[in-house]
Amino acid sequence: MKSYELNDISYLSVPLPEDITRAKKNGDLIFAEELIHEKLTFPKTSQTLKKRLEGELAVLSALKKDQFPFDKLKAQQMLEDSFTEVKPREIEELVRTNNVEWIYKKGQMYVHRRFIENLVKTRKDYYLRYRYEEENNIDNERQTELDDNVRVMKHLGSRKAKITLKQTITPKVEMTNQEGPFLSHLPLPRSNGNTERQKVLATKGEVLDIADTTARQRTIAFQSDDKKDLTFEVEHEYEITATYHDLFKVMETQKDFAKQLSNEEKQIFRNELSEKSPHILFTTFLYKLLAEITSEEMNLIEKAYQIYEFVTTKVNYSYMREYFTIPNISEYCAINQKGDCGVQAILFITLCRMSGIPAKWESGLYISEYTQGPHDWAKFYLPTIGWVYADASFGGSAYRGNNLDRWKYYFGNLDVFRLPANDDIQTDFSIPKKQLRGDPIDNQRGELESAQRGLHFNQLDWRVNLIRFEVFKKVNN
Repeated sequence: MKSYELNDISYLSVPLPEDITRAKKNGDLIFAEELIHEKLTFPKTSQTLKKRLEGELAVLSALKKDQFPFDKLKAQQMLEDSFTEVKPREIEELVRTNNVEWIYKKGQMYVHRRFIENLVKTRKDYYLRYRYEEENNIDNERQTELDDNVRVMKHLGSRKAKITLKQTITPKVEMTNQEGPFLSHLPLPRSNGNTERQKVLATKGEVLDIADTTARQRTIAFQSDDKKDLTFEVEHEYEITATYHDLFKVMETQKDFAKQLSNEEKQIFRNELSEKSPHILFTTFLYKLLAEITSEEMNLIEKAYQIYEFVTTKVNYSYMREYFTIPNISEYCAINQKGDCGVQAILFITLCRMSGIPAKWESGLYISEYTQGPHDWAKFYLPTIGWVYADASFGGSAYRGNNLDRWKYYFGNLDVFRLPANDDIQTDFSIPKKQLRGDPIDNQRGELESAQRGLHFNQLDWRVNLIRFEVFKKVNN
């Protein structure tokens, strides 16, 4: 299989042979690779299984990029360095209570590289014991910003902002001219009904293409033949509007709200009601879970709310390994009851679709004066209302902090602190990559490849800098 063909990750839904699964679960990735190569050369292996095995080699390569670098002794020492009042063997307690992401490496436990950040983010007791007060102060400012947004949105009904950014991407590894030509992509804001006046203001590097604002995964593409010219940069601006929807009021006042879509709506939104292998699959487990949290008597808003409540109150936030290494994200999230923003969004989308509620992915960047970085969320469609939003990870964060007002807000609403670059998972760029993408799901941190290899994110230096953030006093400005 050619490298770029691996970007069609639907093959991940094919089960692996059990000997490879055993080796992988024990963390013996080298032995797993040996087993795969043996089966790839075996003449009786089916073509379907061969495609899965070739894809698994790429998955194992991603897993070997040291996303889980710390053994238990090192992790315990890091706890003691980062927090006050740490107990002996506290890391083992955190593992047992599902608060730390981990894997085996040749039978030994290793924990995720961001487990300290995850504890600070998700556990108030660790947040209060954290030794680095400056980082907590920044988070406090961001939390205040989010609460202010809820207050303003409820008062005014909408907000509008103009955002100017600079993004830069360059390789952190040595590359040779013999590997050229080189191709890079950086995300740009797309038209989603809430964004307008997207402008590219300046670039560094030879621009190959600027995708149309309606592109499903919108990027600016650069090319180069010279390894000395592999720093690519774009400065751009856009305007974004957020509109407030009080879905709780609708639930209270419209008991006769539709329980299902019209036949016309089902036809219009058939893609947003369908499965998409490997991550949006209507499995037996998910049907049983859905039967636990919803009932046939509920209308569509009530079903969506029950799904939102489950994801935000029963799923623990957790930084994840690369999505490419997870066979079925929605079922993974529901079974393990943990996941980051994108994992939670995919579970919400899947359960909505299974309930007859059109739902889709949206992602890009979260942009404010206090933080800038990748983020994922969901949209869902309701008759007579239209498309509205759900941000499960922001809602879950509010719930953990006992901020029920903000928790309710993110069922139906977003904020203006967004750069929406993608409105679907697993779609091509307007200039497709010829190598395996760093993220075959979507594009938030940029991509860079040579004619011979695609670079993983740990091999790239991607940066986003906020130049200007202006909130309009009136939305019609």
